[in-house]
Parts: sequence; C-alpha cells; structure tokens
Amino acid sequence: MATTPVAIDDRVAVCGQLQPRDMKDIVAMGYRAVVNNRPDGEAMFGQPRTTDLKTAAEAAGLVFLDLPFSGPCASPEQVRALVDLLAERPGRIVAFCKSGMRSALLWGAAAIAAGRAPDDVLAAAERAGQNLEPVRDIMVGLAQAARP
Repeated sequence: MATTPVAIDDRVAVCGQLQPRDMKDIVAMGYRAVVNNRPDGEAMFGQPRTTDLKTAAEAAGLVFLDLPFSGPCASPEQVRALVDLLAERPGRIVAFCKSGMRSALLWGAAAIAAGRAPDDVLAAAERAGQNLEPVRDIMVGLAQAARP
C-alpha cells in the first residue's frame, strides 16, 4: 500500500490516494467503508477511476461512498452524507483524497454537525497530521448548513 490510513478519531481515518489493489488491505486493517473525496481527472498520473475503486471496494466487501470535491468546497449535502454513513453503519471508515486534507475537512464538518466542539475537531485533526485551522470557518459553516 502506497498510503497508510491515519486515525483521526475512534472510527475514521484519512489518507492519500488509494488504489483498487489496496481494498483488501483496507479490509484486513478492520475498515468497513471507504469514502472517496477525490474527483476523477485531477492532474495526477496514475489516479484510478472512481468506477474501478468502487468495484474493487465492493468486491472486497466494503461500502463505497463517493463524495468528491476540490479544495475546501465540500457541500452541506456531502457533509450530511458522511454524518449519515457514520450514524447508519457500524465499523471503521477510511476517507481518502490526494493527501488526506479534504477528507479531514469533510470529517471535521461532519463531526461538528454531529455535535463535536470545533476545538476538539481541530485538535484531533492536528494529532492525525492535518492542520484544519486555516479552514476552520469553512468547516464550521458547512457543519451548520448540514444540520437537519
């Protein structure tokens, strides 16, 4: 595996780009779902297509949720989808993008939408190697917009 998931809380880990061949390793690490936060066609040689990732994930027995976005431009609907996945599915989840930053941002917004304090989210992300302080206001705004 080229990238290793880093736990951001007790259920969610983030990482850089996964490959279809990584899905069996993801299962072996105890994950039950994979969240893709990377749009097809970003400028990276070797980026797999979402359809190939989904096929490999499902063949390995994983739930696959496709929530791609660029920059800090996630939507409230994407935040809500992650909140729902966490509420409805037991088990650990790994979210990925190019570096893990977008995935951490989406997790942070979902965690805040579910009631976690922004300072706690920032600290957890920092422990996982992701600095969300520069996007704090965006993350909080997304969380507020995603609440039912």
